[in-house]
Amino acid sequence: MSLTRRRFVEMASLSLLAGATIPNAISQDDTRGKDDPFSAENLLALDEASQKTFERFIGERFTIRNAERALGSVTLISVEAAPSSLAPAKRMVGPVPKAPPQLVTGFSLRFRGSGGELPQGTYTFQNAGLGSFPLFIVPAGPRVTPPTYTAVFSSLVKPARV
Repeated sequence: MSLTRRRFVEMASLSLLAGATIPNAISQDDTRGKDDPFSAENLLALDEASQKTFERFIGERFTIRNAERALGSVTLISVEAAPSSLAPAKRMVGPVPKAPPQLVTGFSLRFRGSGGELPQGTYTFQNAGLGSFPLFIVPAGPRVTPPTYTAVFSSLVKPARV
């Protein structure tokens, strides 16, 4: 296959285009700020979040956004504790050092929507008292009226030493 002038110009143009766009695509862009649901500022609202953090907001509205636009609002209708349990022990072969059991604790948030149904996903929630934070929600099911969504929080807690 011989290299024609036309093929050379095409390849050179594509190389220049790739050279200009790839560094911008993989560089860290600090200009996103509040638009990025996982920015340090937005995650601050969830720092050490607990069931008590959200209980005082039952009945309040939260606006929901994705990266492009506002999607409406939901109302927090309940905060429920998850039953505490010990994380299941993994079965292993041979001598394994004994690790202390870890307690798994958590809670769930239940929201009622006011408009169309949102698909499962991570959205930016905003509330006057809590600020903005990312939250992964799951719809209750297809064609549930009004639509309801659940978000689950879980964490490992070290047992107290006796």
